[in-house]
Amino acid sequence: MMKRTNRRTVSFLNALALFAAACQLPLVGFGQAAATPEVRLWDRFEAALPNEKQYTDPYKNVTLDVTYTTPFGEKVKFWGFYDGGKNWKWRFMPHVPGTWQYEATFSDGTPGASGRFRVVSSDLPGMLRVNRANPLWFSGDIRPVLIRGFHVGDRFFAANWPEEKRGAFLDWAQKQGYNLLSVASHYLNRDTQGRGKGWETPRLWPPDAAEYRRMERTVDDLAKRRIYVYPFAGFFGQQSNYPRDPADQQRYIRYTLARLGPYGNVLLNVAGPEPNKGKTWMPNAEVVRLGRLIGGLDIFGHPLSVHNRTGDDPYRDSDWTTYGTLQGPKTLDRNRLSRGLLESHHPSKPLLAQETLWSGNKFHPRYSDDDLRKNACVINMAAASLVFGDMDGDSSAGFSGTMELADRKQSRHDIIKAVWDFFETVPYYQMKPRQDLVSGGYCLADAGRQYLVYLETGGAVDVAVENGPFLLTWINARNTSDRRAGGTTQDGKGLRAPQDGDDWLLHITHTGRAGSCSGKTSR
Repeated sequence: MMKRTNRRTVSFLNALALFAAACQLPLVGFGQAAATPEVRLWDRFEAALPNEKQYTDPYKNVTLDVTYTTPFGEKVKFWGFYDGGKNWKWRFMPHVPGTWQYEATFSDGTPGASGRFRVVSSDLPGMLRVNRANPLWFSGDIRPVLIRGFHVGDRFFAANWPEEKRGAFLDWAQKQGYNLLSVASHYLNRDTQGRGKGWETPRLWPPDAAEYRRMERTVDDLAKRRIYVYPFAGFFGQQSNYPRDPADQQRYIRYTLARLGPYGNVLLNVAGPEPNKGKTWMPNAEVVRLGRLIGGLDIFGHPLSVHNRTGDDPYRDSDWTTYGTLQGPKTLDRNRLSRGLLESHHPSKPLLAQETLWSGNKFHPRYSDDDLRKNACVINMAAASLVFGDMDGDSSAGFSGTMELADRKQSRHDIIKAVWDFFETVPYYQMKPRQDLVSGGYCLADAGRQYLVYLETGGAVDVAVENGPFLLTWINARNTSDRRAGGTTQDGKGLRAPQDGDDWLLHITHTGRAGSCSGKTSR
C-alpha cells in the first residue's frame, strides 16, 4: 500500500514538474522555494548545507545520512560528507529518470534538509558493470564496453606535475582511444623511491576535504573525457599511509565512497599491488574482510576486485569480487598465455589483464612488434580486458611512468589500437572462449550463430560449427582492412588461411539459410 501511495505521489510530482518546466515557473515544495534542479541520467546530483555547530572532529563526531526516494517510491539510503569549514554535501548517481526526493539528516539532531531533483535522459554511458547478457565482458548501462586500458605512474594525480602536461597527455590518450587508465598512487601515495616519493599526490588519509577536492578535479576531467579509472593500489596501498584500525578503515571507506561512489567512471580495488605475494603484507583474511566491507558499503555496485600477484587468481571464486585482476602469464608462448587467462577467468565475471602485456617492462620478455599484436589478439580472444604498458624498466619508468609524450613508443600503441579497433567491428560481447571447438588456434563463439578464430601462424583449422551453412571471411591480422571472402562451409573442416601474410583471423557467420550449403565449401 505504501509503494502504491508513493507511486501516485511521484506521478503527481512528475506531472507538476513538467508543467512547471513548460511554463518556466518556480516549483515550490518540501519547504524550499526553488526550481527543481535537473540531473542527467548517470550523472552526479549534488547538494550542500552549512552546519554552524562546532565539532572536535567533524569527520568523526557526526554523520549526515540521506534517504533518496526513486520515482517508483523505493527508498535508497546513502550518506553525505564533511567538505571543510562549515560545509556539508551529499551526492548521488541516479539510475532511473523521473523526479527523485531526498531527505538529509544529521546524526546529532542538527537540522538537515529535504528536496527533490528531476533526472532527465542523457547520452552518458552509465557506470561500468558486468555485462548482463554475457558476464565475461564489461558493459555500460546498455552498450558493451571494450576496455582499452593503459597503465600510468605515480605522478598522474600529483600537484607538482604541471596541469598542461597532464592535459596534453590526456588529449593524446583520448585520441589514441584509451578508455581506462590504471593509475598508481591514486588514493594513497606509494611513498618509495622511484615510485610515489617526491610526487605531491592527494593525501586522503586522515580524511582531508581539500585533498579529496584536488583529486576529484582530475577524476571530473576523466569523466568528461569518458575515461574510466582503476586505482592500481586500491584503498589500501602497499607502503602507503593507510589506516590499520578497523573502525578507521570503515570511516575511510565510507568517506571515500560518499565522494567517489556517485562517479560512474571508477572501478574499485581493495589493495595492491600484490597483497597476496609471498610473505604477505596484508594477510588473506584481511583482504577478504576489507573486500566484503567495501562491497557492502558501495550501494552503487561498482566493479570490485583486488590486485593479485603473478599467477592464478586466488579470489576467482570469491563471493565479493565482481571482476578478476590478473598479472600474466608474462610470456611469448601464446598457448600458455591463453591457458593461464582462461583458467583464472570466472564464467560470470570479467577479467582485467592488468600486468599481462607491459612492453619494455623488465619483468616481461622482449616483445617484438609481431609479439605485441599476437599477444594482444590472444588476450582478447580469452575475453580478457587488456591494460597495456609502455615502459623502460619497471612500471614507473618509460612513458607509462613519465607520461611525457616525447618518451612514448608510438608504434607500440598503434599496434595495440589496431587490435582493439578490429574487435570493435565484430560482436565480441556476444561470444565466449571455446577452445573445445577448434583443432588449433584460439576461438570465440556464439555457437550456431558466429565464430571468431585466431591463427597466430596461419595454416589450417577445423571448427566444430553447428546448424550450417556458414560464410567465411579471412582477416589479415597485420592489416585488418585486408579481408578476403572464403566461401562457405557446412561442417567447418579443413579451413585454410591464405598463404601470404602471417597471422589470420577467421570470422564465421551463419548465412541464415538452413540445410545444405549452396556455395562452394572452403577446404
